[in-house]
Amino acid sequence: MKKQRIPNTEECDCEALNERCEEAEKRLAASQKESASKSYFLAQATHDLEQPLHALRIFISLLKNTELKKDQQELVEKIGMAADNMYKLLENYLDLSKIEYGGVRYESSEFCIDEVSGRLAEEFSLICVCQQKEFHYIPSKLVVETDKILLERLLRNILSNAVKYAQKRVIFGCRRRGKFVQIEVLDDGKGISKKDIPHIFEEFYQSSEDKENKKKGSGLGLAIVKKIADIMSLDIKIRTKSKHGTSFNFQIPLATKKQEYLFRG
Repeated sequence: MKKQRIPNTEECDCEALNERCEEAEKRLAASQKESASKSYFLAQATHDLEQPLHALRIFISLLKNTELKKDQQELVEKIGMAADNMYKLLENYLDLSKIEYGGVRYESSEFCIDEVSGRLAEEFSLICVCQQKEFHYIPSKLVVETDKILLERLLRNILSNAVKYAQKRVIFGCRRRGKFVQIEVLDDGKGISKKDIPHIFEEFYQSSEDKENKKKGSGLGLAIVKKIADIMSLDIKIRTKSKHGTSFNFQIPLATKKQEYLFRG
């Protein structure tokens, strides 16, 4: 009579462990596929909503130029502000969903930093004028090497955040730091508390202490900044002090080729 082979306990444990690992990998793959599908759907839906909302903003702008009574003018202004906030929110959702389903890729090129920073400075200086705030820009014509589109998206969100929280002024500038260009945005707002700093790059996070600005945004701007910074391999540094404002800065590499001014003066 043949003796039955008793399975080794270690062999059984390994087989069971392998089965659990395979099952876990399948569940993870299914979850990632579902998440990517949802992000893609959100991106498409947001894009579709963007078109009629853009048209609505145009109609509101045309309505402002018609003869209206004072109370009607005030109502149109409020409608315009609500439409602008909706448009910004949709843009943030679109950026976030594109990043999450992998629709954003890093494409490096060489360009004069002022092509991006100068255009943004012009845009946000007008916004500050409308809000009766000062905007100071320190230009640079150094040539850098990074993703131009992503850099502009990242800076636009940082600047929007600075303008929102600034009391009286925003400072935006670029300066050389060895083989890098340091870009910095400062505001003279109330600053960020120590307990909020670890959370400011989280999606939808808004400080419970900042009741004044809580209704002005979705809490997505800095989350998008962090995700774009990760794609670009940038280290965003924050300096803040209570009642003395906040500074966001990071460094991007200078172009490897000889520096040339791209603007003729």
